[in-house]
Amino acid sequence: MISQTVTTPDDVKHTSDGGVVRVPGTLPVSVVILTLNEEINIKACIESCEDAVDIHVLDSGSTDRTREIAESIGATVWVNPFKSFGAQRNWAIDNIKVQTPWIFHLDADERFTPELVQTLRMLLAKDPEEAGFHLPNKMMFMGRWLKRSGAYPNYQMRLFHKDRMRFFDYGHGQREDTTGKVSRIETPYLHYSFSKGLYDWFDKHNRYSSQEAIQFINREESLPALSDLLARNSTQRRRAWKRVLYGVPGWPVINLCARLFVFGGILEGKAGITYCTMLAMYEQQIRVKLRLLRHAHKQGTTFESDAMPAAPSTKQTVMVPSAGTSQSMAVATAPATRAGSSAASVLPAAAQSIEVLPEKSPWTTKEKIGRAMWMLIGSKVFRLTFHNWYGVRRGLLRLFGATVEKDVRIRPSAHIEIPWNCTFKEGCSVGDRAIVYSLGHITIGRYAIISQYAHLCAGTHDFTDKRFTLIRDPIVIGDAAWISADAFVGPNVTVGDRAILGARASTYKDLEAGMIYAGNPAKLIRERTIRDEKASGDE
Repeated sequence: MISQTVTTPDDVKHTSDGGVVRVPGTLPVSVVILTLNEEINIKACIESCEDAVDIHVLDSGSTDRTREIAESIGATVWVNPFKSFGAQRNWAIDNIKVQTPWIFHLDADERFTPELVQTLRMLLAKDPEEAGFHLPNKMMFMGRWLKRSGAYPNYQMRLFHKDRMRFFDYGHGQREDTTGKVSRIETPYLHYSFSKGLYDWFDKHNRYSSQEAIQFINREESLPALSDLLARNSTQRRRAWKRVLYGVPGWPVINLCARLFVFGGILEGKAGITYCTMLAMYEQQIRVKLRLLRHAHKQGTTFESDAMPAAPSTKQTVMVPSAGTSQSMAVATAPATRAGSSAASVLPAAAQSIEVLPEKSPWTTKEKIGRAMWMLIGSKVFRLTFHNWYGVRRGLLRLFGATVEKDVRIRPSAHIEIPWNCTFKEGCSVGDRAIVYSLGHITIGRYAIISQYAHLCAGTHDFTDKRFTLIRDPIVIGDAAWISADAFVGPNVTVGDRAILGARASTYKDLEAGMIYAGNPAKLIRERTIRDEKASGDE
């Protein structure tokens, strides 16, 4: 345990041995902040609650500068290995030597506000009889408060009397264990859930979804009482409905639509839509893990446990012998693809030392979120439309950033990979089950036809690069061109105006305007002639 205290020059008191201690604030509450590798957040968190009489950091074993920073600005630092949120909060109650009976628990990505400080000061001056108080938090994302998307107010137990409150584990978090009265404070604190980036958020919610699924399975919870579902207390009501909704088919999609269109998340722009989509992904993770857990229990096997698996190695090295050397092979950190298989069976014997490095994602965070939204919402709605609802599909593609001119006709079974990488010009058509694989930009010209099962592939890989990097070259289909059934057009290809690529043909090179091509690879057959109606005698 570490209990030394140090502060900044603006708020210090020197001791006889030359040390310094923090000058206590006047707010009669003891703040306890739970941390693990929070050097990004800890300074701002502590500074936000500097009015408190004492501030403690309960660290779970940080390997960054979290504890050093906390000590340097006056917090008392304690260390206890993390087992669960409930256990950690109870350890704080039992072991941290607080100076007041009232404790406020914060996470490092949460902040006091001046309004909250004033509310707490007025409340605690009355010496309340309650065991604890729920408080709402303002979810902050992309520079704004997500009131609608975050389903505000969402209450959490944060302020409690140390002699009247305990906690028990529930899902990825905890619930209150008290016989005392529990009330609410309506003044919120701030929550910067994404302060450590999206990777951290997804990593945490991957663990949380496992814990939620395990909690549900292990407790074998029955349906809640009607009184809980209709309770006036919104926290009690929300928890009861959560148990019911886990079993509703399609709940992640329903939840997404409710947050966007019922609660109004769509009115909060890109930030709101993005956050709602991410929560839907989290709900879907829980559903998938619940399904697999139930299957495993029926089979008498194990699928998940409370112990999270170690992160896989991010670097793989495969050594293969050069010509004339022993045929033995050393494989480091690269697991075999199947039992008894060997990497030598898929690598040439003359290959030298090969280092296989994973490519960093070529997609920006914005692109990742947009693709997730399209996969979860846009493409699903697109496929559910009737065959002749061309206008609806045009509007949906425009909503997701595609350039779509008038009279474009795209069938509902067509696959559009990334809408904002597509330009559909006037009168063009895309047939059933055609694939517009728009990793790079794809332009389909005026009155061009992409027939059923045709494949426009605007993406490939550099196979000469150890990282097998993604290449996103564009495709341009000219005006009045025709890509026939089951034909393939590769990346960085331009199909000229009025050109035809025959059925099941493949092209990896530009096709000249007004010509007909067939075969794999496609070869020139002849010139395309357009019959003049007047010359044909059909007057």
